Amino acid sequence: MMARLPWRVAGVLLLAVCVVLYEPTSTGALHRLLLPLGMAVAAWLMVQNPAAVALGTVLLAGIHSDPGASDPITSIGYPTVAVLAGVLLLAIVCRRFRAQIKATHALRWQHRRQVDQADQARHEPGP
Repeated sequence: MMARLPWRVAGVLLLAVCVVLYEPTSTGALHRLLLPLGMAVAAWLMVQNPAAVALGTVLLAGIHSDPGASDPITSIGYPTVAVLAGVLLLAIVCRRFRAQIKATHALRWQHRRQVDQADQARHEPGP
């Protein structure tokens, strides 16, 4: 736990810098795209859970997307970020699912063999 503390402190510092520099009414790419991405990196440094950060990124970028707009950040930038984060989230979920299936595979087969043996013992004719 303490080994990750420097990374978490770095995340808090990065988030603080991004929040201080963030200006919601600005129209520049720095304030509308790069600083929010910096905040996502800071969140990852603090929680160190890529699935949680990817989910938050998908939701926030998706909410702010406007594919039909003339503004390139809302029409291209946010949808691109949302799709990339969605692909990352899907990969994480699939990897975790496959790992869980692999981890429980032997246990499931052992249970099936025990059930089959019990069924066979019940259906064998007695002496």
